[in-house]
Amino acid sequence: MSYVPSIVERQIYVVVKAFLVTLTGLDPALILQGLPNRAAMPAASPGFVTMQLTSGSRLNYNIDTWDQTNPAPTGIQSETHWKEKIQIDFYGSESGDWSRVFAGLWKDETACLALKPVCDPLYAHDPMLAPLDDSEQQYEARWTVEAFLQYNPVTTVPMQFADTLSVTLTNVDEAFPP
Repeated sequence: MSYVPSIVERQIYVVVKAFLVTLTGLDPALILQGLPNRAAMPAASPGFVTMQLTSGSRLNYNIDTWDQTNPAPTGIQSETHWKEKIQIDFYGSESGDWSRVFAGLWKDETACLALKPVCDPLYAHDPMLAPLDDSEQQYEARWTVEAFLQYNPVTTVPMQFADTLSVTLTNVDEAFPP
């Protein structure tokens, strides 16, 4: 048996990618998840973006409540709050502009609305130039931003419940004489 949280990493990548597509105007195929390895960088102009969750930290003890979504309880809902760091790398001739727009709007209501209901943006570090030496020994423009977000997945843990009770009276003095 496996327990599946209400919010999974894939959902975080989907909403962050949609936000990046809106900010950059890039084709969604040019917003890549993960750090590509042994694959040629996209040749499309004006560039592309990569995103990778790099670390997370727990923000609270679990908040446990009864599963009240069903008339017959099925288990306990356990909610945990997580702070995650996501690294966004912007490549190409417009990478500096994209990184500054991203870092600025990550701390704005724009990002809050774009990422709801999956997660909430917390803050972002300032963009940093991190040039990349490509396979042709040419420097490629790359700007990196570390952004932080919070999400609160709920995992339902199955539990057995008694829904009927059978009571039998026993005279204690007769059953267990002194």
